[in-house]
Amino acid sequence: MLRLIGIGLSIDMLPLGNLKKILSCDEIVVDSYTSIWFPSAYLLTSLLIQLGKTVIIAPRNYLEGSEVKNLIKRALDKEVCILVTGDPLIATTHSSIITEALANNVEVEVVPAASIFNVSISLSCLQVYRFGKIVTVVSPKNGIVYEYPYDVIKMNRLQNLHTLLLLEIDVEKNYYMKPYEAIKILLDIQERREENIISLKDIAIILGDVLSCRQKIWILTIEEILRMQYEFLYNKLYTMIIPSRKLHPVEEECLNLIRKGKMSYLCAISEEELKKIAQLIYNQ
Repeated sequence: MLRLIGIGLSIDMLPLGNLKKILSCDEIVVDSYTSIWFPSAYLLTSLLIQLGKTVIIAPRNYLEGSEVKNLIKRALDKEVCILVTGDPLIATTHSSIITEALANNVEVEVVPAASIFNVSISLSCLQVYRFGKIVTVVSPKNGIVYEYPYDVIKMNRLQNLHTLLLLEIDVEKNYYMKPYEAIKILLDIQERREENIISLKDIAIILGDVLSCRQKIWILTIEEILRMQYEFLYNKLYTMIIPSRKLHPVEEECLNLIRKGKMSYLCAISEEELKKIAQLIYNQ
């Protein structure tokens, strides 16, 4: 069997049922390149190794190249699990692995978990049914500017919808786009087009290192994001929301309270507690 198991965004969000299935695996492959798990994927990896599990830290070419075929072959006669930060299929390319496995008569199980999508929307105080298309902002490559994110914001704003923006990350190159970088890219596109979809007075919601012990939420104007670059030195992973210009009164009130620092997140599970929970499940 091949299992794709979501491990949530952090130690606090690793579901017990998912942990139990992980501990039943004969071979565990940890996706190390699509995102970061807080406090560290190596914490989970070392715990599994201490419990006698075979663990492979997989770079991109391991799960997207020829190695996938070997992994699927091994899943014919033993339980192989791929651990993915967040949800195993939302915003990842792992659906191709499922297709390949099923085509080779390998039984597949997908085990969902909380992803950056639902968590960001939940923390934003914005109404979920008022979100439009989601898009990732990426930096220019070889002089080519990817303008589609701007088009998505434009389309959503014309329909009075909020836009959830994922910011480019490259774990293997240790590159994590900052909010002000994303804003500069979008404003450059807007200037070339001579449009006015994004104003310097518009607000944006920025979520840093979501569900980690250093999680932070900012409600800032576009102008403030560009001016306060020092604010974004201490967090690593960022998600950004460009709200509709027309907010529901409840949304507006909630955002005003977040701006005043009325919402917080306190870490619940320590590393030692996770070890005790895992050992308890494993020894049953």
